[in-house]
Amino acid sequence: MSNSSRYAESVDLEIEGLSTSGDGMARLGARRIFIPFTIPGERVRARVPRAPADVTAVLLDVLRPSPHRVVPPCAHFGLRAQSHDGPCGGCAWQHIDYPEQLRLKTALVGRLVQATVPSAPRPAPIATASPLDNPWGYRQKVHFVFGNRTGAPGRALVMGHYARGSRRVIPTMECPVHDPRGNAVAFDLIDRYARVRIAAAGTDSGVLQGVAVRVGCNTPELMATVVVTNGSDRRLRKATQEAVDASAATAFHLNFHPKDDGFVFGGETRRLSGSDRMRERVAGASFLISPTAFFQTNVHAAQLLVSLVLQAVPERSRVLDLYAGAGLFAIPLARAGHRVTAIEENREAIADGEASARLNRLDPSRCRFISRRVELALSKVPAIDAVVLDPPRDGCAPGVLDAVFGRIRPRIGVYVSCNPEVLATDLRVITGHGYAIQSIQPVDMFPHTAHVEALAVVTR
Repeated sequence: MSNSSRYAESVDLEIEGLSTSGDGMARLGARRIFIPFTIPGERVRARVPRAPADVTAVLLDVLRPSPHRVVPPCAHFGLRAQSHDGPCGGCAWQHIDYPEQLRLKTALVGRLVQATVPSAPRPAPIATASPLDNPWGYRQKVHFVFGNRTGAPGRALVMGHYARGSRRVIPTMECPVHDPRGNAVAFDLIDRYARVRIAAAGTDSGVLQGVAVRVGCNTPELMATVVVTNGSDRRLRKATQEAVDASAATAFHLNFHPKDDGFVFGGETRRLSGSDRMRERVAGASFLISPTAFFQTNVHAAQLLVSLVLQAVPERSRVLDLYAGAGLFAIPLARAGHRVTAIEENREAIADGEASARLNRLDPSRCRFISRRVELALSKVPAIDAVVLDPPRDGCAPGVLDAVFGRIRPRIGVYVSCNPEVLATDLRVITGHGYAIQSIQPVDMFPHTAHVEALAVVTR
């Protein structure tokens, strides 16, 4: 079927609401039509696929704009990018003014939770670490992927983000949500690699996969990691060493990732210069972060989350920290006088957490890390007063909530969620065990996206 025959004629639609992914939602007969880059209350013209079910349409024009619509600053966003390589998949809400973004996120969390747990309190207004008039440059972890441009003039190697819903690389000349110091390192690398004609992975001779640059928020450190399929290309080694010598990075690493599996990093990392880990400070605690380990992308917002957790846990509690990662909550809790058992299955994160605990001179009895899957570790845990849960986007593993709130039964629980749909479902399970929801506090980790973090406090 040709691309044109897949679509009906253009249709004028009223945007009635938002999907959980942040797209505007309209109705066409019995169908729901999802239209990216729109705002509730707008009337738009869209090209709608021929299909009997709910579909995502292509925005053609905004006929009646919302008063909250603004001109996106990034050339790779939305309608501005459709005539070139297409819109970048990184941001979804640059067209909405920031105060309205915050209101929409608070409303989304409230709608999802109260639809599942009607007795739940209304969420507090969303907390943000970004200035209302300048919510940019907040990502302290800068990440780009490499790709190959074919059939077009100019250099073949490109660097950017994936197009929405695909693995096609959108060549990127700017990224205003990244910390500009990280952008400078990444764009210097693409220039050096392009000059010596190194190709991205996906061709017979291609080796480049991506680059990640973590910029210190509360320290002057900067750690760059180039991801490659292998290190055999002499041009790669020479250009990378020249970048190391000229870079502002305090540490530089090469990560080897031969597979095309959707993961950012591979299993082997080689240090080229500087330290094995970079140092960051959050809420008064020091952290050591490995090149490939997970750590919060927006450190300013992470400080908000840590402060909220510290406020929620009663003094001198015995705390169980589940899905603890590298100890973002465990270490500040231990420094505040609590006795913490942190459980995390990722061994690299555990190693970072233990190194950070030593850096903070914590007594091992005050902050103990256990490297094990949470659902397996819960059969043997010490008596606790409070639990902190920060599960992945899909939520807790089966049986975890029943074990914690049905059998272990701490006096207080703090649930940190990056997915309000899952939070709503899990809160229904928790309240079913006789707990009451005391508060729900959304936190804006990622301005200009529909992503919203939320912290719920429950008591027995």
